[in-house]
Amino acid sequence: MPALTSVKYSNKKVKKIAMISVIAVVLAIAAGFGVKLLLDNEVFSKKEDTAGNSFTMTDEMNRIVSESDLHKGYMFSRVTKILSEDPKMEPWVLTWYILPGTTRSVPEMQSAYVDTFDQILLLESYVREGKRSAAKTMIDAIDSSLTDESGLLLKFQRADELIPEDQRPQVQKSKLYEDQANLLLSDPPVSMEATTRYLRALLDYYDKWGDVRLLERIEYLAKLIFDSGAKPSYRAADRAAKPTPIPVTEKTLVPEDTEAEPETEGNILVDISGVEIGAMDLDALRRATVLFPEHKEKYDDMIRIVKEGKISKELPLYAWMYSEENGYTYYTGSAGDVELVPSLYAMVHLAEIGQMDEDGYAWLSQEIYNNGFLYTSYDMMSGAPSTTEASEAYPLVLYLAVIKGDDDLFAATYSAMMRNYATLDTSVALYDFFRNVEDSRIAVFARENLLMELILR
Repeated sequence: MPALTSVKYSNKKVKKIAMISVIAVVLAIAAGFGVKLLLDNEVFSKKEDTAGNSFTMTDEMNRIVSESDLHKGYMFSRVTKILSEDPKMEPWVLTWYILPGTTRSVPEMQSAYVDTFDQILLLESYVREGKRSAAKTMIDAIDSSLTDESGLLLKFQRADELIPEDQRPQVQKSKLYEDQANLLLSDPPVSMEATTRYLRALLDYYDKWGDVRLLERIEYLAKLIFDSGAKPSYRAADRAAKPTPIPVTEKTLVPEDTEAEPETEGNILVDISGVEIGAMDLDALRRATVLFPEHKEKYDDMIRIVKEGKISKELPLYAWMYSEENGYTYYTGSAGDVELVPSLYAMVHLAEIGQMDEDGYAWLSQEIYNNGFLYTSYDMMSGAPSTTEASEAYPLVLYLAVIKGDDDLFAATYSAMMRNYATLDTSVALYDFFRNVEDSRIAVFARENLLMELILR
């Protein structure tokens, strides 16, 4: 009969062996999960170099911003609260919000639309901030709800198509502040502007975190863009409009507004197929050709189309559309007004690839220094501006100044932008940029706030 101490010792040994075995199994499982996590995050995969550019503000620019009333840390959170959280539209941001007036008869209003370009700017902000989960959620949402069957992105979507109205607070809507072309369209069209900007955002995500499956998505999207050819684009125009791709030197061909009678008042939809000049994100396409060189020839041709779309040295704005059949279409209204913001995007896209439009830059500088304002459109022949301020234009000029390293233009443009920055503690728009709209109302638009967030980060 064995001694009691021997039995006790044997039991201890068995327990010890069992414990070691359990620990080993747990460690093996943990190691397995760890390896899977590393594989899922592409740690062992080779990440391709997209040769992304980065333009940063100078010390003087940072000083100008830091000494102003701007609260960078709050701007983003406040605009997403107004346009996403409060209206229960997560993960989307609405296009705009109108603040309530001082009486009950002047209620708050909000847009009935979600603009795809705004969602991509929001995605870019998440990538810049390192918010991978939020960025991935937005990518999945865009792919599932703002992409057509071809893989190209839609221009917009109605908010109630994304989040049913009965799941959101009831707020008055208005057509006054919507893109009039959207109101004239029964279904959202494809947007090359949104599609090429989305390519940029996906490349930024890939540069930061790497993802083999995302690289395949980028390759597919790049091929769609380079192979897309002429696509229809839409603008609202007055009923007397005769959009004609006229040579800018032949003033006699400018159509005169002689047939606008009372019964023809209102807008019509101008539908033209071609390449939208301001929609071509040349730096995103450049980075795509670094990864997929087979598109280089088409990329070079795209640069030529954009550069040759400039109207003149005297008015260095850009045509709206180009097609092999009709050449360049410079305007869509009867008055021959050229829209500023699409032209600014063309200038930005050229500047980002090292081909700054010096004439355009000088013209913008003169407008800012001499007038202090930028307007939505300019007459193609006289250069006279419209009467509506172009709020979206200022962030784009700021970005051009950053690319150029021009402290003086940055300071002047930043001053113009800060005219419409909310600092009143009791304002719903506090710490956001706003627009003055009809009937002395105050509106917060997603566009300029998200652009400023990206530029000033």
